[in-house]
Amino acid sequence: MEQSHNKTGAKDREERHTSHALVEVRRFKSLPIFCHSAVLLDISVNGFKIEFTSELHIEPGSKQWLNIPLAPLGIYAPKRLIAKSECRWFDDHRYRVGGIFLDLTRSEITIIEQIISSLKSRHT
Repeated sequence: MEQSHNKTGAKDREERHTSHALVEVRRFKSLPIFCHSAVLLDISVNGFKIEFTSELHIEPGSKQWLNIPLAPLGIYAPKRLIAKSECRWFDDHRYRVGGIFLDLTRSEITIIEQIISSLKSRHT
């Protein structure tokens, strides 16, 4: 885990790894209704940044399910990661969301670490 200090000495967020994977943002975990497509811009075990492919507004503090298909990232089992998340900020000009993961299980953390490893290997 790499962390740095800003001008005030506070720790910044954990290093995130760049991605351009397509993901879904769902209001309900298992129902594909109220589902929106987005591009995963970056990810870490603690959080992520996405950009919606259409005009959409999400309120900071709202909770959604982030559905990340894994095959395009070179991970074939399981087929996808579905993790509960919370919006921390929303940019209504670029339709971007910064969020954190909530209540991750050990297996979900392992899958995110595999995603990061896959992204690192693609950029070297």
